[in-house]
Amino acid sequence: MSKSKARVKDRISALPDEVLCKVLSCLDIRYAVRTTVLSPRWNNLWTSLPNLCFCNDYFIDDDAFMTFVDRVLFFRDSSDIKKFCLDFDEPKEENFCRIESWICTAIRRNVVELDLSVNLYPDYKTFELPRSLFTCKTLEVLSLKSNFIANPPKSGCFPSLKVLEVLVRYPDLDNSSLEQIFAYCPVLEDLRIEGSLGECCDVLDFKISAPELKRLTIGLDIDSFDDEKYNFYINAPKLEVFNLPAGDSSVFSFEINAKSLFKANINLSSCCIHFDSTNGLLEAISNVKQLSLSTRNLEGGVPAFDNLNHLELILGGSTCWRYLIEFLKRSPNLEHLVIKHDCGFKHEDFTPLEFVPVCMLSHLKTITIASFRGSQDNMRVAQYLLKYSEVLNKMIFTISEGLPNAEEKALYKEFLMFERGSKTCQVEIYN
Repeated sequence: MSKSKARVKDRISALPDEVLCKVLSCLDIRYAVRTTVLSPRWNNLWTSLPNLCFCNDYFIDDDAFMTFVDRVLFFRDSSDIKKFCLDFDEPKEENFCRIESWICTAIRRNVVELDLSVNLYPDYKTFELPRSLFTCKTLEVLSLKSNFIANPPKSGCFPSLKVLEVLVRYPDLDNSSLEQIFAYCPVLEDLRIEGSLGECCDVLDFKISAPELKRLTIGLDIDSFDDEKYNFYINAPKLEVFNLPAGDSSVFSFEINAKSLFKANINLSSCCIHFDSTNGLLEAISNVKQLSLSTRNLEGGVPAFDNLNHLELILGGSTCWRYLIEFLKRSPNLEHLVIKHDCGFKHEDFTPLEFVPVCMLSHLKTITIASFRGSQDNMRVAQYLLKYSEVLNKMIFTISEGLPNAEEKALYKEFLMFERGSKTCQVEIYN
């Protein structure tokens, strides 16, 4: 093809700079820079990319990587940086100043999203975050996956930050920094604290003060001694969703001011010891409307859940059925119930109440029993719920995988014989 025809066919180069920059943003920054060889039309496009992501894994050594980052930032035009990502594995301590300069450059260019993953070795090393990070007026999303030191100002901190993710990687994380990083977030809406605490200290206080916080996730793996304690003081009156996806709540203590809490997802199934009433966790979320709780071997009582409308219980251990009964007793407005029983654990026999809980008489509309295997206790629970739920519209059984067809048919026939407290209730069975 002649050069003249090639120019006619080159429709990509004819696109506006804004569109081409979006295309280049989908490429690795190394390849985006190499587009300069295509034609003079592409010479300077990479210098105005809105998103810059750097990773030292793709370079022969740290010097080559740092030289590349320096050159990209040096030759960049005056346009803003929307997103800046840095993934630097095991940098030398003498290069911390260059990392800080890169972060400060992104801040001066009005960065909106900042993702910092600085993997330090050995663990006792720490990287100090620049003070200008905390006062950046354009920063809305911040992800910290580093062993860092934070020294935020007492006022004017994170004025625009809406999403904050902190990944705790090391057992020797500076405790005061971890506490301070959450203390001043006036417009924060989404906070995620994840990772491993290891053996930080005997007591660690997480003081979270975020008046606009709507979503909170705490996913911390704990490798601790019995005398260690991690306290969470959460002042978030607008909090709507609280997630505790994993962790040993026996070393967690919670105080939560969250009047607007709508949904909570709590996984305590990794707890291998008995503890009393989850150290205030259930009390702290007792005004929730939707609750998903995975647990086993709990001790202590269940607080009143007066606003609870939807409950999902994934139960295991010796006290599982007692906790089902306790939740039914303490949730007068419950309308939707989902039960999944982990048969892999030894458990107590199901004993029906001498009286019927209020929710079963006036509110409970749907019940789902998942992974149903037809054990004696499973059948007793299903029979009890079906018999005494007077306004129930539907009961759904999902049969556990591997159950022979003959047993499934026998279960279905037995279900049809159960007495029903509601004349309008339908029973549905699925594989």
